Amino acid sequence: MLTIDDAVFSALTLAEAVPIWKQIREQRERLRPRTHEATEGYFKALEKFFGGIRLKDITAGQLREYQIGRKANLLHTGAGDIHPWKKRCGNSIVNHELAALGQLLHHCGQWARLKPYYAPLPIPTWSPRDVPSEEDEERLWQSAIGHPEAELAYSVACITNNTSAAGCELRGLRIRHLTFNVPDIGEDGIDRNPSFVYIPPEAVKNENRPRKIPLNPLALWAFQHVFKRALQCGSCQPDDYLFPFWLSRNKWDPKRPASRWFLRKSWGHLVRIAGMPDLHPHDLRHLFITRGLENGVDTDSLRAVCGHINPKMTEYYSHMRMQAKLAVVMAVMPTKKPARKETVAARRFGTYA
Repeated sequence: MLTIDDAVFSALTLAEAVPIWKQIREQRERLRPRTHEATEGYFKALEKFFGGIRLKDITAGQLREYQIGRKANLLHTGAGDIHPWKKRCGNSIVNHELAALGQLLHHCGQWARLKPYYAPLPIPTWSPRDVPSEEDEERLWQSAIGHPEAELAYSVACITNNTSAAGCELRGLRIRHLTFNVPDIGEDGIDRNPSFVYIPPEAVKNENRPRKIPLNPLALWAFQHVFKRALQCGSCQPDDYLFPFWLSRNKWDPKRPASRWFLRKSWGHLVRIAGMPDLHPHDLRHLFITRGLENGVDTDSLRAVCGHINPKMTEYYSHMRMQAKLAVVMAVMPTKKPARKETVAARRFGTYA
């Protein structure tokens, strides 16, 4: 197992320490591949500010300066203002990045001196998200017709909109995780032998999300479409990835999962022709959950399909359903008060109707 003396490690700059830290973390079997991938992204952002600073020289003031500069994508230097990152970001991302830095500093004994002076940025309380209306959805689907460049994004959008699976969950799928069955439609119109997709542990962020999701007709069509694409990309074996890694024009590596940005170009085409520039792939997962909760789907059943639901979201829609039920019982209550008389309740509790 790789080890390094704290004094030696803390004398390294962040740019020098990150490769070593990566090796140390990869030795921890409990960490999932998705965790390593996310952490790598955090340190790429951190290195743009802390890259040349020795770990033992990092100050609490610099942590605060990073929070301000990272949010605005703006740093004031002697040579003028610069924009080191691609775009601005929210409080949650800044907190995740500095949490990753904190873990590294804790490993070499440098976090204790900074912790009393560090405060994560406040995260806004959850509120219902703006999700696409039925008209927006229809426009999104219709926009993809006749636009081959948006075809992949359309298929992925259809999958997320009908299964809740999104992002790393899809990129982690292999051919063997798809099961296409011959339909067995009962008299009630329900398929007794549905096709399904299995979201494996290595493709998810936490232990609650591995799950098996039955496919409705739209999801089945979309998965069949991306399966054909996978075959064209060379993914023919059970362990090959459904969304293989792009190497160059017409070349893919079936043994590697697609990058985090594999959908960016196609998605950009889709939202541009649909006139919905602010729509992100993950928004369709929220749409799936929101529709389920609004329509009164049992929370446990919905969680079994989605793998995880924000407790605040569940609480909000549970309250909304209770308000709807209250409206029903209030509507059937007689408006005319009964004549004043003694009732069983009055005799028991000493009150009169």
